[in-house]
Amino acid sequence: MSEQDARRSTARSRQLGGELRGKRVAAGWQSGRLAAELGWSPGKVSKLETGVRGVSETDVAAYLAVCGVKGAEFTRLVSLSRESGRDVWVRPRGALGVEEARATGVVEYQCMVVPRLLRTPEYARAIGEEAIEGRAAGTFFVEEQVLARPVGGREVMHDQLMHLVLSPAVVRVVPTGVGGHAGVRGSFAVLESAEGAVVRLEGLVADVFLEGEGEVAVYRGVLEEVEAVALSVGASREVLGRAADVCGGVG
Repeated sequence: MSEQDARRSTARSRQLGGELRGKRVAAGWQSGRLAAELGWSPGKVSKLETGVRGVSETDVAAYLAVCGVKGAEFTRLVSLSRESGRDVWVRPRGALGVEEARATGVVEYQCMVVPRLLRTPEYARAIGEEAIEGRAAGTFFVEEQVLARPVGGREVMHDQLMHLVLSPAVVRVVPTGVGGHAGVRGSFAVLESAEGAVVRLEGLVADVFLEGEGEVAVYRGVLEEVEAVALSVGASREVLGRAADVCGGVG
C-alpha cells in the first residue's frame, strides 16, 4: 500500500470533520451524549470529527439530523462526505480553512502578488480580497517584479514592503534577472502537517488542493528549483528595503 493509500484522512475529509464538530457544538451536544443518542461509540464520533476516511454518507446524515441541520446546509455537508476520499478538492475562497490552520509548515511561491499570509489589510483590499488573520510563519518566495508593482498606491505598497522587511517569516526574493524557471508557471503553496503534505493553488474564486503523491512531488521539485535561484534572506531583506524606500520617496 502506498503512503497516499495509507493516509487516514484527506483535506476534504478534515474540512468536513471540522464543520461537523462546529455543528455539534452549536447545537449544544457533548460528544459523548451525541454518541449515546446515535447508538455509537465515542470513538465513532471522534472519527467523523477528525476526518478519518471511511465515514459513510448515512452516518453523516444521522449526525447532522441529531444536530438539527436541515435544508441546503444538510445537503452540502452530505455531498461533501460523498467526495471526502478524493485527492483533489476545490474550495471557495475565504478565510483560512482547516488545512492552513493545521499546517505545521508552509512554503509558498508567489509570482504575481504578495503571499496571502503576509498581506497587510490595505494591500489585501487593493487586490479585492479580505485580510487574513493568522500566523505569518513559514518560508515565502516572491518574484522581484511583485515588489515594483505599486498595488493600492505608493503609500500602501510602502507599508506592505516594510511589513515584509519586519516579518518573522522567512522571505526570499527571486531576482528577475535569473530568467525563466519552473515557478513562473504559477503561484502555489505546500502545506505540511502530521497527515502529510497538501498543495494549495489559488484561483480568483476558489482554491484547489492537491494531495496525490505524484502531484505533491512535482511541486516539491519546483520549490527546489526556486530555492536554488532565490536570494538569501539577508540579501532579500536589502532588496525589500530598497523597494520600500523607492515607494516612500527615499533615495
